[in-house]
Amino acid sequence: MDPNTIATVLRSPDLLFWYLLKRWNQRRAIDVMVEDWDTLLVLDGCRADLFEDVSNIRGTYRTVNSMGTHTGEFLRSNFADDQFLDTVYLSANPQLINHDVASNFYACEFLWETCWDDSLATVPPEKVTERLLRATEKYPDKRIIAHYIQPHYPFIGETGQAIEHGSITGNGVIANEREHPTVWSLLEDGMVKKSLVWQAYRENLEIVLDAIDDALEELDGKTVITADHGNALGEWGLYGHPGERHVKSLTEVPWLELEFGERRTIVEGKNRQVQASESTIVNQRLEDLGYLTE
Repeated sequence: MDPNTIATVLRSPDLLFWYLLKRWNQRRAIDVMVEDWDTLLVLDGCRADLFEDVSNIRGTYRTVNSMGTHTGEFLRSNFADDQFLDTVYLSANPQLINHDVASNFYACEFLWETCWDDSLATVPPEKVTERLLRATEKYPDKRIIAHYIQPHYPFIGETGQAIEHGSITGNGVIANEREHPTVWSLLEDGMVKKSLVWQAYRENLEIVLDAIDDALEELDGKTVITADHGNALGEWGLYGHPGERHVKSLTEVPWLELEFGERRTIVEGKNRQVQASESTIVNQRLEDLGYLTE
């Protein structure tokens, strides 16, 4: 920590508390690239307790601590300081570009550009699964990360689509801006019931797990399902997934190792194949997903 940050933290007991909690959590958190897997399926914003309640996928389950409390922190903490030329990253979340880690992989596929559903304002999970199966054929000797958006909102199930929730954007200065705040802001302000948000959140997880289940028999090697972070629904006075707040509801995530047979032979690539993404598309997609900046 730089001297200015130290001085700021020491002047504020509140900031010191959050800083110490973050340091304690990150000492226990896993480095996903050190873990043993051939295919890593990342659910965006999935609490461990919700996963345990919903999932019936067979495998060896445990909970782990994520390095991040939001996607940007997860990406920077796991991928910013090294190159992974044996790994292909498929992402439905544009934060992959927003945090400048895409060039550290052998190849990336930006699914928010090719698989976006305007009516849902997100990438449907079945599209991610479809591209995942293609990638296993295209890159048979690479580790593959498939980053799904769900259960992160927008909520695309029946309950969730009945809730008027959008994204916090720029107070009228951003094109195609929505009028409605995030679902977490609605919950914090008492505009929607916690039970309703939980049901919508649950439906999103059910939908993405159904899409994943369709692919499992076709994936070779060792597959692991995890999440980048959780979500807070009022714990510690927090809602959604704010940064730098390393509490259990945000950092405890599932880690499900699926049953497997023969492992994939992984070979490091000689050349990176990452292409730049159009920043205008990235910004619009991030707005649709409810991001300001992270």
